[in-house]
Amino acid sequence: MKFYKFFSRTILLCLVFCVSLTNAAAKDEWLKVRSKNFRLVGNASEKDIRGVAANLERFREIFRQFFTEVNFNAAIPVNVVVFKGDESFPDFRPLNEDGKKTDSAAGYFQSGESANYIVLSVNDKKTPDYRPIFHEYIHSLINDKLGRSNIQPWFNEGLAEYYETLQIENDRQATLGDWREDHLLLLRESKLIPFEAFFETDYYSLRRQGNHGAGLFYAQAWALTHYLMHGDNGARNSQLNKYTQLVLSGKSQRYAFTEAFQTDYQAMERELKKYIEQKNFRAPAVAANFKDKSVFDGEMQSAPASEAEAKIVLGDLLYQSDRLPEAAALFEEALKLDGGSSLANSSLGLVKMKQGKLGEAVRYAEKAIALDDKDYLAHYRRAYILSREGMTDYGFVSNYTAARAAQIRESLDEAIALNPSFPESYRLYAFVNCVRSEAIDRTIEYLDRALEFAPGDQWNQMRVAELAMRKEDFGKARNIARKIYATAPDDRLRVYAKNTIYRIDSYESQLESLKNPHRRRLHDVTDQPLTEEESARLNWLAMQEAINRSLRRAKSDEKRVLGYLTQIKCGASGIEYSIKTGDETLKLSSETFDTLTLISYIADESGGQISCGTRKKNAFAVIVYRPMAKEGAESAGEILSIEFVPEKFKIF
Repeated sequence: MKFYKFFSRTILLCLVFCVSLTNAAAKDEWLKVRSKNFRLVGNASEKDIRGVAANLERFREIFRQFFTEVNFNAAIPVNVVVFKGDESFPDFRPLNEDGKKTDSAAGYFQSGESANYIVLSVNDKKTPDYRPIFHEYIHSLINDKLGRSNIQPWFNEGLAEYYETLQIENDRQATLGDWREDHLLLLRESKLIPFEAFFETDYYSLRRQGNHGAGLFYAQAWALTHYLMHGDNGARNSQLNKYTQLVLSGKSQRYAFTEAFQTDYQAMERELKKYIEQKNFRAPAVAANFKDKSVFDGEMQSAPASEAEAKIVLGDLLYQSDRLPEAAALFEEALKLDGGSSLANSSLGLVKMKQGKLGEAVRYAEKAIALDDKDYLAHYRRAYILSREGMTDYGFVSNYTAARAAQIRESLDEAIALNPSFPESYRLYAFVNCVRSEAIDRTIEYLDRALEFAPGDQWNQMRVAELAMRKEDFGKARNIARKIYATAPDDRLRVYAKNTIYRIDSYESQLESLKNPHRRRLHDVTDQPLTEEESARLNWLAMQEAINRSLRRAKSDEKRVLGYLTQIKCGASGIEYSIKTGDETLKLSSETFDTLTLISYIADESGGQISCGTRKKNAFAVIVYRPMAKEGAESAGEILSIEFVPEKFKIF
């Protein structure tokens, strides 16, 4: 989707459904298994859970061998939920965009704030489908350790598509390189994406493509990766590793490509086309032989999991998926079974926080600490909940009081002392200091430590950009923020990066105005310090200038207007928008919200939300639309973008 700010969407569930969910964890006996890199909980048999753990460990080890110089130890734990058959799994299937559960997913990967989740069901009659899990787990490892900002989409998706074909036979041999008939068919029926465009495709533009365009990109990424791994008898395999090292060292995509592969885009495109058209592919290569299949099993520890423990894990899975009512029901059931659970209390506190009940959230977090003051997660979550006061959904907060900042830091100090390797504590510490512009040297130290655990973490990189801005290193700050803006995995981070770019531009513009008053006549030169009124006026001018530089420009067949969004009507035939411009009301339309680009440059969260109906608060915005060719049409044109701006804003 192309929204940068959405209205909150809470999935309301009937009481009967919530009750059926809370009973799901009580139907069977639950078991917990700990392997070297995974924590598993399930109601499947111990043999099946251990088998899942062993296969995940094998897969991880095979992928690690490609990046021998990278430490892939997880910054946050990876929890695996293993359901027995399809009895209880349907309640925990992922949701589509429309809020309905997917029917086809046999397993999935869910990223989270304090833990990532792998979820799958096992059946005695067939082998679990690991492909979607392998695919998303590869993305998690790449993004966390190599950095989504550093790795091009073609390489990120190509590796994920390639490694998801891994086959493990008899627990002893793993093969890689099986060809994808679906991808080959699409590539043979379509023209290749020209390599110039293929390598320039960023994550955002990839998300904007339709099913065919995205499918072709994925197919081509897989084919190129397969060719580089297996083509010419594996001659380019070592070159692929060199390409990776060059990219990670900061070299440009084009330089890394030509230097590593000793060819240009056009020549490689011809090679790939020839490779795709061949009739006989090489057989899949043996990726690993596990002579002793008990190696991974011997590292595992098993123990029964209580009903309360199972409910807490399932509740956290739903919480990470933003299914708050269901998560709360499970946490409350867990507390009825074990009121002394620190984890259940702090987890329920997180749900209350997201529901806007900060007072209740803090009480649950503090109760969790009282129950177990050695629980680092309880201390971190208290700090996290306290930090949310006054924060928008996209992570913006104007300031913290000295008292509130002290409370947050106190809890974070405890969390760091108890678990120095949990990166989220350092990230939040740095955020509080950035907001208050305090303890910058300590903040830099904490960010360095956080990035040691998760070098690719984009939120920590945003903190680095903010610190660079405060040190007036605007070039560095802007480069980091722009890379994240182009590669952000979700709208929350993308909006934050966009607004950070605006703040960098605004701050630099203000300083330039003060240092060079004759260059830009933004204020009269005096020997006296700026008054508050004059400072505010300069800030306003600088902000408008920065926003104007970021606004979408209307193309030759488009128009741009400034006005108030007053109403949105949704019907079977499409969506109608009412824009008040002066004394006139402009009627625009779109088929769905998906075709609309939405950006906000305002701090007031309510102003940047959209939903169907008459708006309680009219929002000032810059609108770009394409006029209708037909005269007398009810709609003046197709709306393309809405960019919310502050009141009294002017287009330069």
